[in-house]
Amino acid sequence: MTYDQMKDKVSDILEKAESEMESIIEKFNENNDESTEIDTVDLSGKFSALYDYVEDYAEWVILMKM
Repeated sequence: MTYDQMKDKVSDILEKAESEMESIIEKFNENNDESTEIDTVDLSGKFSALYDYVEDYAEWVILMKM
């Protein structure tokens, strides 16, 4: 597996997880009896850090080997 293939697979997993998480939270917000609402305003920001993780640490390892 190449770096790009791995990065694409990780991105696919994160996209699916983010979408499912947002959907679950929206359903909860619409249909809960607890008078509780979960705000998703920063949800994509949390996933952005995960998207960056592979690239950030791959570069770090490459730089450390130089």
